[in-house]
Amino acid sequence: MLGIFMVLYFVWQETIMYVLTRTGGFNPNYFAVLFFSLLNGILIWGIIVIIPSRARRIVMNILFIVATVFICAQLIYYSFFRTYFILSSVGRGGQIVEFMDIILQLIWNKLWAIILLFLPVIFFASLLSKGKSDFKSSMSWKRFLPLIAAFVIGAGVHLLFFFLPKTHAAREYFFYLNRPYQASEYFGTYTAMGIDLRNSIFEIKGTQDKLHDDYSDPTLPTMPTLTTTLPTGENPGETHANSNSTQPAETQAPTETVPPVIDDSPNVLNIDFDALAAGRDSQILAQMDQYFSSVEATSKNEYTGIFEGYNLIVITAESFSRFVPDPELTPTLYKMMTEGFYLKNFYNPIWSVSTYDGEYVVLTSLYPKDGVWSLYQIASRDQAFSYPNRLPDYASYAFHNHTFDYYSRDISHPAMGYDYYALGRGLDVTPSWPESDLEMMELSVDKWIDQEPFNIYYLTVSGHAAYTRIGNAMVTKNWHRVENLPLSEEAKCYLACNLELEDAMTYLLERLRDAGIADHTLIALSADHYPYGLSNATLNEFAGEELDHQFELYRSSGIIYVDGMEPVEVNKPVAAIDLMPTIYNLMGLPYDSRLLMGRDMLSDSPGLVLFNDLSWISEYGRYTSSTATFEVQAPYNPESIPEDYVASINDIVHNRFYFSRLILDEDYYAQIGPLTVTTGP
Repeated sequence: MLGIFMVLYFVWQETIMYVLTRTGGFNPNYFAVLFFSLLNGILIWGIIVIIPSRARRIVMNILFIVATVFICAQLIYYSFFRTYFILSSVGRGGQIVEFMDIILQLIWNKLWAIILLFLPVIFFASLLSKGKSDFKSSMSWKRFLPLIAAFVIGAGVHLLFFFLPKTHAAREYFFYLNRPYQASEYFGTYTAMGIDLRNSIFEIKGTQDKLHDDYSDPTLPTMPTLTTTLPTGENPGETHANSNSTQPAETQAPTETVPPVIDDSPNVLNIDFDALAAGRDSQILAQMDQYFSSVEATSKNEYTGIFEGYNLIVITAESFSRFVPDPELTPTLYKMMTEGFYLKNFYNPIWSVSTYDGEYVVLTSLYPKDGVWSLYQIASRDQAFSYPNRLPDYASYAFHNHTFDYYSRDISHPAMGYDYYALGRGLDVTPSWPESDLEMMELSVDKWIDQEPFNIYYLTVSGHAAYTRIGNAMVTKNWHRVENLPLSEEAKCYLACNLELEDAMTYLLERLRDAGIADHTLIALSADHYPYGLSNATLNEFAGEELDHQFELYRSSGIIYVDGMEPVEVNKPVAAIDLMPTIYNLMGLPYDSRLLMGRDMLSDSPGLVLFNDLSWISEYGRYTSSTATFEVQAPYNPESIPEDYVASINDIVHNRFYFSRLILDEDYYAQIGPLTVTTGP
């Protein structure tokens, strides 16, 4: 009876979690989840039956309550962040009290599901846990059979995954990647949390089968750079040409001028990776040297250095999305999006640690390491490619309008080289929830506007959920500007929050123009993640269709803009991680494109967007890792796809995640000599 109950307990809870946290309908991976439910049930049964009978009931009740509380916490966390929390964040959970009102609302909304998850616990406590249901106290060898069976089955599972192809997504999640939500697709929530716990205790920096691999990125066919210079006066927002078009806009008749010579040399630094590898005592460092020497660098191009010596402002905008820019409601954001480098296929994949990982991607051009706060971890590492370190002669400031030490930003941001200001640390914004982006801009601009050249970073918060009329100060402030829109209330609340960002950007441009430097200041803006605080119904309402949660959910709007520049349309798929190398190329700054995981959007490097579940988008199509399927997109057809193309991209995806992690683990930038810039532009 106990064994049957244990199995049914895990099957019940995993089934509820699978239904409530997976999108896209039924997936055959659910049968794998059932298998791991069976295995977990046998394992816990085996542990429980060897506990002395007097303590058994107490231990089981505590175990069931704690386990169910944890799985309910994952459900509540998913309901807000659309992912699972990692165990390393639990120790820093004190900051979450700032969102207690949102958490209580989520618990209320999901109370019915929480009750369902607790039903087995209630059943056990009221029936099976009573003394009359106790089991024999004899410790005969038969009591060890369930535990032996669990270990034998578990060993077989490990062997099975070990011999799976190295590109198999489930194998990566089982052995190497610490991504609980993605892992739960294959193993269920409990096993995913167990993998997280294992990785937190026994951190694996490198493994033998990884080290024995000959790591190098496959050479892919070069795709045309999908950029178009738009005719003066054309409204890019109304352009409906084929997204793969490479036809230039019509211009006046060509003249007999000699075309300028374009420097197409690689964007690299003088690093002798072969010599480094030969002198290493560490096998992992030698492997990294060999890998990075094989990475194909991006080339300089016609846009290299066109903004040399310009000021730089980088902005991570909370929950900004493609649903915000509008020529009438948000004209400044719309103008900046469409009249700068117009990124038609820009994505903001979500990572494990929400906004903090979104910042990490923008500020390092590296993929976050699983299971940790990467931006906090890299604070103790060499950050040769941070914006302040590439711009040492610039005045570097960072601003955030929420609590200064949230996510330990008081450590991570100064470590990058910024003079950091936030609520409670020199920036006296009015405490509210959320705080005002406009007020942050009004209080901060005077600190740097007369210190050219300057390098400024902003992290906004006005766009944060929950999108309700009660409890959101930005909705209250801007409601009169959206109340008559033909949208649902939640949709109007979301736009009301983002109107504060619109006002902040309007103020910023006005101040730059008044100072006469708007046409000499490069502004880059992207979101930290998609607006996961919105319900699926509202997301579909904005999209005008049933939104694809595999890829289109993460399609966003990115801004790279200089006031008065000639608009350029970029059609290949790009992401927030590509912003840093693009900015460095535009500013003509020395950097090594092999050592960043993003790619210059304006180079002839093929567009590639990587997602946390190992899926990806390229110019040829889209690959879904959970089903191992590749969907070719127009104008291509399956016959036009190069042989082994999908396998080659999968290799690149795994390499970039793996070596991005090793850069952080091994403090790799510090291991390859001086990479800092000694003189400014």
